[in-house]
Amino acid sequence: MKNALKKVAIAVSMAASVGAIAAAPAQATSFTFNSPNEIKTYTGGSNGSFIANDTVAASQALSDGNASSNVELWYSTENPTSNVGFTATQGQYSATVSSVTASDWSSFGSQWLGDLLNTYTPFQSVWNGFSANTQSLVTSYFPLLGMGDPNIGGFQFGQNGGVELKLVGHLDVKTKLSNTLSTKLTQAWNGGVKLLFTGQTTLPSASQVQTKISSLQALLNLPVTPAAVKATLTTQIAQLTSFKDVLSLQATLSTYQGQIGASEIAKVVNGNNTYYAYSFNPTASGITASDDGVSYSAYYTWNTPGYTAPSAAVPEPSVMLGILGVGGVFVTRRKFKKASI
Repeated sequence: MKNALKKVAIAVSMAASVGAIAAAPAQATSFTFNSPNEIKTYTGGSNGSFIANDTVAASQALSDGNASSNVELWYSTENPTSNVGFTATQGQYSATVSSVTASDWSSFGSQWLGDLLNTYTPFQSVWNGFSANTQSLVTSYFPLLGMGDPNIGGFQFGQNGGVELKLVGHLDVKTKLSNTLSTKLTQAWNGGVKLLFTGQTTLPSASQVQTKISSLQALLNLPVTPAAVKATLTTQIAQLTSFKDVLSLQATLSTYQGQIGASEIAKVVNGNNTYYAYSFNPTASGITASDDGVSYSAYYTWNTPGYTAPSAAVPEPSVMLGILGVGGVFVTRRKFKKASI
């Protein structure tokens, strides 16, 4: 009996050791924040709470596997003036994720635009018909879309140090795009365009603007028109052409029947590479933010090129030996009992 109890104690001890080894978590990711006073954490779901300037809550939201809990980088406004974010570290791997500034837009705006037009092709032909001035003008609107203060719902290192982000945003940004265009059109109208439409108090249609352009072009082509006047006419025609182009873009947007899914954008530095994380492929989240009932309606997933998800945990050799050892104890005990009989 004494020997039997001793063997049971050994088995229990070994089982506990194996359990402790097997239960040991994978190497955790740590997060450090470069500007904690510009981060805000949402605790998740449709009834979540907002926690400002708390790095512990932010770290939890980034690593809890629940994309609805998220961290907003640069929450004071929608137009960041600096790169606010975090650096994630796991063993030898490191990556920095931050908000996007107007300066960043100048670096990747053409890439983002190209991807947008390739995804939503009805706008490609409209864009191709724009003058170079209009294309430059519309590109300058991008930083005003309020997409550079990303909500990060999850961060994960993959094999070989690649990065996956979960971006939390809107399922359809068509309204945001339309509002931006309306604002810029109103500014242009009040900024001087309306002076060319005497007596008109509302925005003209694209056809009305084209009629005005044609009349100004006719004056420009007259041999008797003074050089100074021609210079003014040239400027006015260019201004009206861009105004008409933006009116056409807004009209196309208003008649577009589908959703326009576009995530917010994060700047990611991984190794020696700098990326801009965004996606046009939304997944409905099934929730909305507790404060406005609109935000957080979609998740977007972004990966660094060649990203491979972490491999499933495989028991270490020592764990397997421990399991075999425990099994051996009970086999020995069983044989001992048979021999005693």
